[in-house]
Amino acid sequence: MAAAKHPNLRPIIDLASASVDITVRASTDRNCVYVSCVHTESNVVVAMVAAYSHLIRPAADHSLQIGQAIFLLAPGEAGRFFAWLRNSGESASGVH
Repeated sequence: MAAAKHPNLRPIIDLASASVDITVRASTDRNCVYVSCVHTESNVVVAMVAAYSHLIRPAADHSLQIGQAIFLLAPGEAGRFFAWLRNSGESASGVH
């Protein structure tokens, strides 16, 4: 049975990046997708962008392009991100 969702929390997904010390975290609401690089140990955001979901594209095999920013991900993470995005942040691999 799925856990009840809190109405004030946006769905998020944490993705492994090409750097072991950085996690790529994405969240979405009705209007935008917010993607940030987070220092894993300290949980400090080191970079962040926001864009409409239709402007996010795959770049190479393991990357996301959001405007002029490129996020380098671990193998398989770009596919997981786009599956999560297609399901409006509701896939099992995302968290609330």
